[in-house]
Formats: sequence, C-alpha cells, structure tokens
Amino acid sequence: MPTRFLRVSPLIPARDVEEAIRFYRDALGFELDYRDAEPAKFAIVGRDSAWLNIFFNEDKYLADQTSLRIVVDGIDELYERCQAAGCTHPNGPLGVKPWGTREFSIIDPSGVCLALVEQGEQKG
Repeated sequence: MPTRFLRVSPLIPARDVEEAIRFYRDALGFELDYRDAEPAKFAIVGRDSAWLNIFFNEDKYLADQTSLRIVVDGIDELYERCQAAGCTHPNGPLGVKPWGTREFSIIDPSGVCLALVEQGEQKG
C-alpha cells in the first residue's frame, strides 16, 4: 500500500498551557481532547480534522517565531467570532490574497500567529 499523509498536527508553544486551551476553545471553537495534568504542561485540542498539540515553553522568542495556516470553510463566521474575542491581528484583516485565498490572521496569548484560510480559485 502506498504511503498517504493523513493530517498535520503541529506543536504550539505556550507560556501558559491552560490559557492556551481556553483561547483555542473560546476564540476558535476547539475542544480539549487531552490534558496531561492540572495545570497542564501538554494538551491536545481539536476541531473537525484539525488538531493542535500545545506544549509548555517559556521562551517567548520561540512562540513569536511560530506561525501556521489552517484551512477552513465558513471563514466569515469564524472572522466574526475572532473579532468578538478580540484576537484578530491588526495587520491581518480578512481579505482576498493575490493567490486567490480569503484569509485573516490571529495571535494567540503566547504570540503564535495563525492564518485562517479559505480556499478560493487558485491562481498560477
């Protein structure tokens, strides 16, 4: 059987894992799938087929240099939810990119940047 890649489940650094769990739950609608302890040093949150592995790391530089893109459907509703939660990036409002996607950016409490992307007609 040929190898198939099924999903990507990135590692997300967090200075406070409990705060990160609340953020991903409240801002993006993720659910807690796993917590190693209370307070957590490692947790997994998921929504649909997207899973994020949140791990404790005090290094602000690591979080500030971490970014990822999550492809979604229904980006308008998600954008409204993130605006209400106050987590949209001031330089990343919802818009159409030259390559055809609609996307916006948010910053989590530790400084990780996430671009939320809805596929459009691809160019090039």
